[in-house]
Amino acid sequence: MALFEDGTETAWTIAVKLVERAIADLGLDPVAVRAREDGSPGLWAIQRGSATVVISVVAKGDGREGTLRVLAPILTPPADPAGQSRLFRRLLELNGSELTGAAFGLLGGDVVVVAERSIVDLDASETDALLAVVADVADRYDDELAAQFGAVRISDVG
Repeated sequence: MALFEDGTETAWTIAVKLVERAIADLGLDPVAVRAREDGSPGLWAIQRGSATVVISVVAKGDGREGTLRVLAPILTPPADPAGQSRLFRRLLELNGSELTGAAFGLLGGDVVVVAERSIVDLDASETDALLAVVADVADRYDDELAAQFGAVRISDVG
């Protein structure tokens, strides 16, 4: 789908449709996994393996620009500073050597996997790739990093 291909749709509208199609292709109902209390599109949460993947489409201005952000919270770092330091170093090493298309980061004190892209000229393959890479990295590394560094997997918290 190209931007404004029928002259009426904004990049935001197209991005929402692409995300909902990608979610449906995973066998999920995009309406059922919307994460907004009012049920409006633009934010979804899906379970992939042990990771919850949050997908958001955020418009800027009139909807002709914005971002698609895919994020999976995976760990609460260990409490001890030495353990945190070792974990954070390993995350940076993984960002620099093994990850493509996503990165580890910190959000609200938790370790997350994140990928983001402009919604301008977004297509189905890019949408699918963002969802897949974040889900794959999150599900692959949450167990390994928790065991190696004494961190707590987000999926194990209440």
